Amino acid sequence: MSARNELRRRVAVLDPVLRSREHMRRAIRALGHAPLVFNDLEELLPLRGSLLRCSALCVGLPQNPIEQQAWIRAARSLVDPEVPLLFLARENPVKAAETLRCSAGDVVLAAPSSFADVYKGMRAFFAQHGLAAEDAGLEWGGYRFLPSKESVVLDGTEIGMRPLDFELALEFFHNIEHVLSRDWLRTMAAGLAPETGGRWLDASVGRLRGQLGLIAFHGCEWKLSTIRYAGFKLSRSPGKKAPRLVTLSAREPQLEASPVLGF
Repeated sequence: MSARNELRRRVAVLDPVLRSREHMRRAIRALGHAPLVFNDLEELLPLRGSLLRCSALCVGLPQNPIEQQAWIRAARSLVDPEVPLLFLARENPVKAAETLRCSAGDVVLAAPSSFADVYKGMRAFFAQHGLAAEDAGLEWGGYRFLPSKESVVLDGTEIGMRPLDFELALEFFHNIEHVLSRDWLRTMAAGLAPETGGRWLDASVGRLRGQLGLIAFHGCEWKLSTIRYAGFKLSRSPGKKAPRLVTLSAREPQLEASPVLGF
């Protein structure tokens, strides 16, 4: 790919919220584009007076209405008027569209509650503006993730998953060989996790081990381990046998192993 085409496939992200910023970065990469990510307005100061060369700009707006206007002005000053903008609003998107003074090509979405929502919204945004989209980055070993269905293909079988479990599975696969703390996982699953009860995380990890074959059998390639006092870690041992679907007992209906494809 030429340098010019690489620039045209670059999508910028400006978002003060870690979770949605990370979701947009991952979705952009999974759709075959290169993310250029900014956390706050101060990071834009070196670009003052020059235009950012990209094919689209995605802006996660802060909750404060006064700050929102500053972020919108900064975003519009960054890019050519023809570059489409996607706004993630922390409020009703219809109300937000009225206050943002959006242009005809701009898109306003309610801040999604999951990566799957971000991915689907980003894909629709790309299609609306004629930007190529490909499923380029959601496959690890024998696992192929399908955000549009919140399912995983393994051994040729599509496994329908709970939204929470799908979200956590992606978090582990994006951070292979890294210990993820319980606090981090709770943050990345915000909006999907139960509001009450403290065992939902362990229950979800248990379902992932069963559904995706991440149990630490001797010689197994993938395993999702509990790290005492630290959190959880997904690890891979290349050269060992590939994962296989685990047959679930009748005593574990909460694992929701489904013989049908998708939902």
